[in-house]
Amino acid sequence: MTEPGSEDLTVEDAAEPAKYRVYADTPLDEVVDLMVRRGLRAIPVVGERYEVLGIITTGDALGRVLREAPSEEGEAAGAGAPTARDIMTRAVLCVSEAQPLVDAARMMVNRKVEQLPVVRDGELVGLVTRNAVLRALHGETHDERDDPNET
Repeated sequence: MTEPGSEDLTVEDAAEPAKYRVYADTPLDEVVDLMVRRGLRAIPVVGERYEVLGIITTGDALGRVLREAPSEEGEAAGAGAPTARDIMTRAVLCVSEAQPLVDAARMMVNRKVEQLPVVRDGELVGLVTRNAVLRALHGETHDERDDPNET
C-alpha cells in the first residue's frame, strides 16, 4: 500500500548522493577494502566522465574473493591482480532523477536488483536503494527530525 501522493514522487525524492565510486582499473583489493570499511552493499564503476560502466555488489566481490582464495592444495586460483573491470556487472540499469519513483521500484522488483545508479546527463549523481524507495513510498522522509528513535 502506498501513501497518497506517492505517484508524484520521483527518484530524486529517495536517492542518496553517490559518495563512493571506483574506476574500472581500480584494483579489486581496494574495491573490497572500501566496501568492507564503509559497509557498502554495492559500488558503481565509472569512467573518466563519471559515466556508469558497471556496478560491483557484495555478491560479485565475494564470488571473486572465493575464487582467488587458496585451494585445499594451497594454491591461489587465477593469475594477475584483478580490477573492478574484471568483476563488475556491465549490464547496469540506471534511472534519472526525474523518473517516477514507482517506476524505479518496479524495475528493482522485476529485475531483482537492490539498488539503481541515478544519472543526470549520463553522469552518476547518486544511488537509490530498495530501502529508500520503500521509506519514500510509505511516507517517511530523510528528515532526521521525524526519527521516532531520536530523543
